[in-house]
Amino acid sequence: MTPPDEPRYGTDPSALRVSGVDPDRAGQEESLFSLSNGWLGVRGVWEQGRPVYEPGVLVNGFHETWPITYPEGAFGYATAGQTIVYLPDPSGLRISIDGRALDLIDAVVERKLDFSTGLLETNARWPDVSVRWRKLVSLVYPNLMAATIQVTAQRSMSVSVESTWDRQNSVGAVEFDPRRAATTHNDALVESSIARIEGTMGFAVTYRTPGSQMTITCECRHRADPELQVEANGTRTVFRADVVAQQTIAIEKRTSYGEGDNAGSDLSFDDLARAQADHLDRFWAQHRITIDSDPILQQAINWIVFELHQASALVDECGVPAKGLSGQAYEGHVFWDMDVFMLPFVAHTDPTTAARLIRYRHSMLPQARSRARQLDLKGALFPWRTITGEEASAYYEAGTAQYHIDAAVTLGLAAYVDATGDRSLLWEVGVEIAVETARMWCDLGFFGSDGLFHIHMVTGPDEYTALVDDNTYTNLMARFNLQRAVEWLTSMQEGAADLYRELVARLGVDDREVEEWRRAAAAMYVGFDETLGIHAQDARFLEREPWDWDTPRDRYPLLLHFHPLVIYRHQVLKQADVVMAIFNLPDQFTPEVARADFDFYDPITTGDSSLSPPVQAAVAARVGHLDRAVTLFRRAALTDLDDLAGNTDNGLHLAAAGGVWLALVKGFGGFRRNEGWVVIDPRVPPEWGSLAFSVRVDGSLLTIRAATDAVTLVRPDGKPLVAEVFGQKVTVAAQPITINQQ
Repeated sequence: MTPPDEPRYGTDPSALRVSGVDPDRAGQEESLFSLSNGWLGVRGVWEQGRPVYEPGVLVNGFHETWPITYPEGAFGYATAGQTIVYLPDPSGLRISIDGRALDLIDAVVERKLDFSTGLLETNARWPDVSVRWRKLVSLVYPNLMAATIQVTAQRSMSVSVESTWDRQNSVGAVEFDPRRAATTHNDALVESSIARIEGTMGFAVTYRTPGSQMTITCECRHRADPELQVEANGTRTVFRADVVAQQTIAIEKRTSYGEGDNAGSDLSFDDLARAQADHLDRFWAQHRITIDSDPILQQAINWIVFELHQASALVDECGVPAKGLSGQAYEGHVFWDMDVFMLPFVAHTDPTTAARLIRYRHSMLPQARSRARQLDLKGALFPWRTITGEEASAYYEAGTAQYHIDAAVTLGLAAYVDATGDRSLLWEVGVEIAVETARMWCDLGFFGSDGLFHIHMVTGPDEYTALVDDNTYTNLMARFNLQRAVEWLTSMQEGAADLYRELVARLGVDDREVEEWRRAAAAMYVGFDETLGIHAQDARFLEREPWDWDTPRDRYPLLLHFHPLVIYRHQVLKQADVVMAIFNLPDQFTPEVARADFDFYDPITTGDSSLSPPVQAAVAARVGHLDRAVTLFRRAALTDLDDLAGNTDNGLHLAAAGGVWLALVKGFGGFRRNEGWVVIDPRVPPEWGSLAFSVRVDGSLLTIRAATDAVTLVRPDGKPLVAEVFGQKVTVAAQPITINQQ
């Protein structure tokens, strides 16, 4: 076991390393050591088969459906659940010697997930034999994963290696916990055909899901040293050999999922590994984030950036689920997490993939329009949680009532446009999204007798306060959505007149409707308490009974220990709400009010949501609470590595990871886009020394190194960019330029 004063995963900035096998951490480490490319993912199970928690492969969007039943239903409730389904995990290569299966518990074991190569490597040594396993999910070939084993004997022996095909698709938490996966059943995946592939020591299996009627074909191929004997039957393949001391044998395994392009499936493992390393060399050369101290925090930052890239690199015609493809929690659903927390990272690192995510949201418009009609609304209402575009949240109070999902989709689109300057995608699909969401807001809200525009019966980001009137976050985001719709429609009329005429004719947009959006935005009610000098979270929040903060810590998270009605009637937050509005829309708050808002809401926020710490950290940095910001940031960065939420075993907290990136770049780094230039106003903690990061702006890289009193900028390709740093405007080009704080 690791000594208690040593970090479990070491301090290597380029890898997670673990020594020994801890059965109690099997689930957590399957998530931490998971591999993915955004389309295909595999849990980081031990290759020898135990200890094991939840093995499986996930393909983005491959899911089963099931009817949602309500003892007391009502019109418009979601009718069908959607759950991502585990496919068999082919990564196991299990060794026996002289007829005896080896146990990792008895071995000296070292494991490493290398961020620079994308390989998961396990080395185990027993008295008689040493074994090296490596596996990867390709970041170059979307549907391909590969594994290999090298066995070195220390004496003459009989060696047997079984290439496994581990299937389990009945998963679910024993205890009640809505953060975990719902149970699926053993018949969620039906094997419809199996055939051996001649000349490959491999096989092909086709599976189908009875409810959703999806099918997928998995092809598994082997390569092995010629002296090995092979026994193959169905999906079972066993390799045997009699070896002498110091002899090494090797077996490779490549598995593809899906009936599309099987490119790369004939390459050797080493060829695939080289392609993987080349890809990551290019990625890290442009997107590394560094601080000058704290190796544990630096390792966490590098791991988080690596996981964000794994979760999005090859995503296509799908979204990024809340857990990526690291586990089945939240049923593989896409939430606002993708638009608010993931899209900014992807837009500033891989604009092509970001465009795919925008198109994925646009593809949901037919279902979103239908959902709006169900709620007697115009325009479109995007689903709170979904795989297919249909609403899959049965708990409408904290699901459908979070109408702010519409503004989140628009915010993600804005992040893409602001990062790339790409107006063509905006005009092709983005403006249509903005128009339909603006229509929803205008119909949902109303002009009151006070002449102001109000929005009632909604739930904001804070799910401990549901079905309220004039939630400040929702109203501010609605105003942003309405303003962007007007702005983008106007720019389209000027810059793409033909497309504009086609769009307004198809959607029936007229000047009177656009003027209504302007009026609603201008008259939006934003609750402010003059006595306290803060924004009220909603119309009644400041009147509620304060929460009893003597509640024992073992009764948190509150959602697992108190009825929702108990929580709803108290002044307590699950996650940042008004503070989230400051995070998303900093220009809407004066520095004084932002600080007052943070000071009021931070102490009454439980952090029961992993989304809260990075948001609070970013805002704490912006309002001048650097010590508090560092504390919150460290909690955010170590959420999964230290299993702070107690549920990493069911998958990674990818939105929190995206929040960490945003806290670094936009919180501590002070980076934001303005009209025609960028602003950099850093808040670097003295103990960090400096913070360095790069972002893509208008298609070109901008590299920033910020210290407490100086910022150095460079545009590697030399494309000029105007930047405002410490209130000074400068032009950044190929030669580094340093701006000192006056």
